[in-house]
Amino acid sequence: MIDITISGSLPVVNSDFTEAFETIADIMFRSVQENFIVGGRPNQWPALKEFGLAGSVASHLYKSGFMFENILLEYDGQHAKVSIDTTRVPYAAIHNFGGTIKHPGSDKFQVFPYNGGMIFTHGTKPHDINIPQRQFMMFQDEDREQILQTLSNAIFTETIPS
Repeated sequence: MIDITISGSLPVVNSDFTEAFETIADIMFRSVQENFIVGGRPNQWPALKEFGLAGSVASHLYKSGFMFENILLEYDGQHAKVSIDTTRVPYAAIHNFGGTIKHPGSDKFQVFPYNGGMIFTHGTKPHDINIPQRQFMMFQDEDREQILQTLSNAIFTETIPS
């Protein structure tokens, strides 16, 4: 008789991924925050126009901090999620995806602070407002690599001795 024997250890498959998804949610959350902080990655976002006048201001989309502060993360043993609640921040989607807003016009008197002074308007005609895409809800290649490595490490917890 001829025998061939193979021996070794079998991995134990993990059944609780809560810790892994917590790490993944943190990776995603920090990546979205970094997109805001640096003004777009991998490419800088277009500059914001200030009141439709010549010149521009920094394009970080967090001048008031409200959108940045409303980045939410959640996780459990089956998923990880980063989001912005568009009921609280309704303008988040137009900034992330870009698009055109059809302004109906207005005849009301408006006042805006500008460069230490004030600008007064007596209404506007209907017009389009073009918002360029400033995608912040995205991840970088290095984030994807960390996420895949985290999942890979989480699948097997230990080995069963042979």
